[in-house]
Amino acid sequence: MRVYLDTSVIISYIDEADANHERALRFLEGLQAELAVSRLTLVELASVYARAGLEEPEALALYSIRRTGATLWRVDFNEVLAQAYRLAGALRLRSLDLLHVTAAKAIGANAIATLDKDIIAKAERLEDIGLKVLAP
Repeated sequence: MRVYLDTSVIISYIDEADANHERALRFLEGLQAELAVSRLTLVELASVYARAGLEEPEALALYSIRRTGATLWRVDFNEVLAQAYRLAGALRLRSLDLLHVTAAKAIGANAIATLDKDIIAKAERLEDIGLKVLAP
């Protein structure tokens, strides 16, 4: 099984002060799957770290992904955007969440691991498009 890691899980896993750190830690350590992220995850992590005032946010983003054991997949973002456009009405997610979902589908993920309440609330709709929601 290939599991796409949403940024929320990565941040909770990395940040020991995060309220969900222990949940993310137990979840990732117990998960027997191929972990995957896209460049969208890399960009979002770098942005989060930069806004937090951390030094070298780009390096921290790469480190965070490596630390989870996830593989950074390249996807055709023209196709991701086109698919997101087609699914927007059915899924009714925020733009960035919708892009993560379509990136997950583009890399052939069977599931998305997330702590995002909006994505979790759409679990049934996401299963309809072949993406199981895993909430640590």
